[in-house]
Amino acid sequence: MRKVAMALVLAALLGGVYLTERGQGDTVIGLGAVMRLVADFQRQAERLPLTATRVSDEEEEEVGRGLAQQYGVSRSAGTEKDRALEAYVRRVGTRLSAHADRTRIPYHFYVQPEPAMNAFALPGGQVIVLRGLYDAMESEDEMAAVLGHEIAHVDRRHAIERLQYALAARKLGLSLPHAIASIPISLFQAGYNREKELEADLVGLGYAVAAGYSPQGAIDLFRRLGENEGQPTQPASTPVDEMARVVAEGPREYFRSHPPADLRIAELEKAMRFRGWHTSPVRPLAVSTDEVHQEERSDGEDGKPLIAF
Repeated sequence: MRKVAMALVLAALLGGVYLTERGQGDTVIGLGAVMRLVADFQRQAERLPLTATRVSDEEEEEVGRGLAQQYGVSRSAGTEKDRALEAYVRRVGTRLSAHADRTRIPYHFYVQPEPAMNAFALPGGQVIVLRGLYDAMESEDEMAAVLGHEIAHVDRRHAIERLQYALAARKLGLSLPHAIASIPISLFQAGYNREKELEADLVGLGYAVAAGYSPQGAIDLFRRLGENEGQPTQPASTPVDEMARVVAEGPREYFRSHPPADLRIAELEKAMRFRGWHTSPVRPLAVSTDEVHQEERSDGEDGKPLIAF
């Protein structure tokens, strides 16, 4: 199938070059336009086997539960503040998922106590937010943009499409649990291609706006994270410097697997103008991570403070 697709792509490329050379009139057909045409054709060719191997919603849910168990995701068993934080994220996420197209997918939202600045979605509606990214948020509207983005990866089948070829192996004698066990979680943490990430931005922001949130939240978050994007940091010489370096490098780690912030902002602002989405004041976070951190810091042995991350 791959060889056939590549042959078709090559034929399209040659045909485009031929039309470019033979084109008449004042219209100039550049190689860039031809390559965009070929890229579109290739994406459509890749979707053919994905459609042929499509899994059902029920199978996808089973896969998602298995992957979440493999990752060790569970409802927060930490402090009361930890549980309140996760319940808050779950409330916002549930409000957004009501606007998703795939109504048969049940969404589950978790907050994991990891300092990495990331969030990701597993197939079947399992959405995980890492505390490092939550700590970078300054409004509920920013959180809505992040959760909407991850819901969109499920709703648009980005997450499950990554596994369809692997899951097809179960029809060759490999059981579903064994197929799931062979799938690394990093496959979903690493992000998607630029096309899918930008699509998730736009679709997810649509969920947020439909749920009553301001699109300004997404702009604020990407602008703030983008301030440190690509900027070098000095080597750490003390433990305090090391903590500062980890915080500063968070945005760069995030954007290594996502499109650059300025591109995402430009695409979102374009969509806002086209769809008539107006900005409005953002609402503050209802659960302060400072309070969660304070409770964690006070739990050290002998009264000694603990570093949150």
